[in-house]
Formats: sequence, C-alpha cells, structure tokens
Amino acid sequence: MKALVLGINTRPVVNSLKKLGFYVYSVSYYAPEDLNADEKYYLINPLVHGRLKENYDENKLIEIANKLADEVDCIFITSGVFEFENSKIPGWDNVIGNGPKKINEISNKYKTYKKLKNLGFNIPETKKINNKTQLYKFLEEFKTCILKPIYGSGGSILKIELNNFDDEIINEIKFPIIAQEYIRGKSFSANFIGNTFITFNKQIIIKGMYAGNLTPYINLPNKFVEIFGEVIESFELKGMSGIDFLIKDNGPYIVDINPRILGTYETIEMSASQNLAMVLLNNKYAKEIKPRKVYIKRILFAKEKIIANISKRDFIHDIPKKNAVIEKGEPIATVIAKENIKSIINSVYEECAEYEKRKEDRENI
Repeated sequence: MKALVLGINTRPVVNSLKKLGFYVYSVSYYAPEDLNADEKYYLINPLVHGRLKENYDENKLIEIANKLADEVDCIFITSGVFEFENSKIPGWDNVIGNGPKKINEISNKYKTYKKLKNLGFNIPETKKINNKTQLYKFLEEFKTCILKPIYGSGGSILKIELNNFDDEIINEIKFPIIAQEYIRGKSFSANFIGNTFITFNKQIIIKGMYAGNLTPYINLPNKFVEIFGEVIESFELKGMSGIDFLIKDNGPYIVDINPRILGTYETIEMSASQNLAMVLLNNKYAKEIKPRKVYIKRILFAKEKIIANISKRDFIHDIPKKNAVIEKGEPIATVIAKENIKSIINSVYEECAEYEKRKEDRENI
C-alpha cells in the first residue's frame, strides 16, 4: 500500500503510516530529520530555514502532489494547503477525510461564521472589516477585538484595543479582514473522527499563534459534545476534524473549524496508545480511541536568530538538520511529554547557539 501525506509538516502522519507498513510519499514545507518517509519532497532549505511567510508556496506543494496522486492508494491532508482564497482544488477521489474542496469552503472563515450563526450556534460578534473607519467603529463598541484573515484554518490572530489604535498598527493590517469581539478566557478544541467525539484539548496560544496543546482536557460539560456533534453533521465533515472554541456565559462560542488532520494528532495517539492513521483509514475504530494519560505538546520558537544542534532523543520531534540556521520567531522543534516538560524545553534551547555570537566567535579565530 502507498500513501501520500501533504501539508506544511507531515511528520506525525508519515511516521504513523510507516508503522503500518505503508510506502509513504511526503510533500511538505518542512523536512525534519525524524521524518521517516520513503520519498521526501520539500520546499525548505534544511540548512537555512528562512521565514515561512516569505518562502511558503502552496502551489508548489500541490503541483508535486498532483504528480503523485495517481500512484498512491490514499492521500492524507494536514495544515497549510487548500486554505487560501485562490487555492487550486484538484479532483482527487482517494483523500482520507475531508477533500480539498471541503477544506477550502470551510477555510473561508467569514462564510463559515455566517453559516454557524444562521444555524443557531454561538459565535463571537463578528464583522467583515473593509477599512480603518469600520475597524474604529467596531472597536468603539467592543473596546478590544480579535483580527483574523478571511481565509485560513487556525493560524495567527491579532488582538487590538481601542486605546492603542494608531497608524503603526493599522499599516500592518491587510483589509478586508474579520473582526471579532474579544472573549477573555482559555482556548479549547474538540476533536472528532467522523461523527465520533475523541477528546477535548486545552490549547496553548502564544502571541496569537498556536504553540501546542494539552490532551485530554476533560473538565468540560457533556452538552458541549452534543453541540459540536451537530456542527460536524451540519457541515458534513469526514475523517479528522476539530472545533476551536472559547467559553462565555457557561456555553461554547465557536471560533474556528479545522476540517483536516490536526495539531493534536500525536498527543491523541500517545494518550490513547493507538495508531491514529489506522483509525483514519477505517473510522469504525474511532470509538476505541480513549485518550487517558495527559500529554503536553509545545512547539518551540527561536527567541533570536540561532544555529540549531539538537540531538535525537525521546520527547523531541521535528528536529532540524544539525547547524541549521533558524530565524527569530520561527519554529525550532516540538516537545511532547507527560512530565518534566520545562526541563526538556530548556535542554532544547541549550542546544541552540545564538547566531550573532557564533558568527563573532568564528571571526575571532
């Protein structure tokens, strides 16, 4: 059996499929040293990572995947593809879970919010903003709001307040954009495979970016499961899907639907001691997935421009090539563990040398 895994980072799914005996093609942006694909196609320079926003080209990934699609028995889609307004939508009929067209439809956040509201689900007060004047009026009403691009699943958000509304901030905003009322509190997600609820997770958000999660997070009411099950049914979602939400007035307010393989993939696998690729291939096994042990996932970002020299060991994933140059703010590696996570995180940072200091040391030799 042959499989293709497509997305920004394919490693978790690729490695699961290899354990099942698949011959695996990986088409991705990143190419970590612990990616076990039989054939790897990637965009990144393994020694000079650069910046994702500047170098990422979805079309190149889709073009490569299109050439391989007929050679494989199944295709798995992770984040970063078919989530943009002008995404090219291939007619693949061997995708496991939601296909490119469905992913693209739901990635239009504004249309998705409108549908959720029309169906009676709770969402934060939301408006499409076309210019500075409209944004100012929205802020006058809510004082603080969250800004999101119209397209995309998950991704980065910007918190903005009326008292710091100035031209420097406005110049960074690309209109049109979505503005939502700010709901204070923790971020959560609910994960499903087909219409089977798998787990609640607590999300780790750092500076508006997804940076990991805690799985499972069980201190939430069962009525939430019923509500989110109705969302899955209303949007006719298949395979692995996730719903991001906040809590207001003791009820869930939906802030995102992610209709593809999720960042919680590995924490679910580890917590339930199950191969999730097998479950995605046959959803009848979904009811057997029972996450129990609590795992924490943390994506580590460079605090300054660094040279990475991270050794392979337990708990460390997405390991860059030795001596890879990683820019400030870009991901370095992923830590997933049940305990002692702070010490593991510190050990990773200790294996990263500040680029400018290393450069200065070389010049002084």
